[in-house]
Amino acid sequence: MKRRKGWQQRDPHIGPLRELQRRAEAMTRGDFSALGQPVGGTSEIEDLRRAMDVMGAHVEQAQVGMQAYIAALTTAQEAERGRVARELHDDTVQRLIALGLGVERVQRALERDPAVAGERLKALRTEITAMVQSVRTVIGDLRPPALEELGLLPAVELLLKRSADELPRVRAQVHGTERRLDPQSELALFRIVQEAWSNVRRHAQATDVSIDFRYDRDGLHVTVADNGRGFTPQANGRSPRGRFGLLGMQERAMLVGGSVRITSAPNAGTRLEISMPYPGVDGRDPICDMVIGPDALSSEYRSHIYRFCSQACRDLFDAQPERYV
Repeated sequence: MKRRKGWQQRDPHIGPLRELQRRAEAMTRGDFSALGQPVGGTSEIEDLRRAMDVMGAHVEQAQVGMQAYIAALTTAQEAERGRVARELHDDTVQRLIALGLGVERVQRALERDPAVAGERLKALRTEITAMVQSVRTVIGDLRPPALEELGLLPAVELLLKRSADELPRVRAQVHGTERRLDPQSELALFRIVQEAWSNVRRHAQATDVSIDFRYDRDGLHVTVADNGRGFTPQANGRSPRGRFGLLGMQERAMLVGGSVRITSAPNAGTRLEISMPYPGVDGRDPICDMVIGPDALSSEYRSHIYRFCSQACRDLFDAQPERYV
């Protein structure tokens, strides 16, 4: 059978497929403006369009997430460098200066009274031992070995024990059955608790602090509360003096799917609430398995609510829910 000239132009599939090709090329250039817009054609072409929208939505999210990650990583690195610099300047450098002065005194004492010089040498040896321990503490803070070997709770316990004889008094409690998080989440949570504990000791003027770990069905929830002087939180996530570093805590949590919320007021103490999801369980998109929260986009199917990371994933689910349930 001889086909008439121009039959391809009248084929109803050609236009929608070309539009899909145009959109795919646009996405390679970073243009995602057409996501969610139908292209027409058969139901199979619309299914293909929805699948492409899911891919595009996740590529767009990955780009935004990468930008946020780079910004958060830079902020965290600078904050960590500043903390280490303060630790070395305020403790190690001052002790080294004192050791130098002590050595000079020992040299002078050797000429006058060797016995006195011997006693001073013993004191210097004690100071050197203490300084070595201090440097080891700094190294441990950079990469806490207990966190990798023993887990989150023992690492936090060791952190609190370092200042057990000082104010504020701290009470730590665990509720529920302990579960391990993924390594990135545990490290992020440890850093947040470490920063919160440091801020309480330096700025809150508190006498009592409570740290509660609650292992719920949906994740691990940690609350750090003190009875200190408090402050008025600002919109940018910092204290009035810019010391609290809440913004950095929130960025750490967001990178692993968690969240941080603060409640504080002058002379009313401060309360920090941290939530971290468990890996590979509830709270995931049925399309792509990404971790999502209770405020995510939702759709109902057979009297059950499903939540999604993006409009594209929800559209694909709504088109064929039985495929993903």
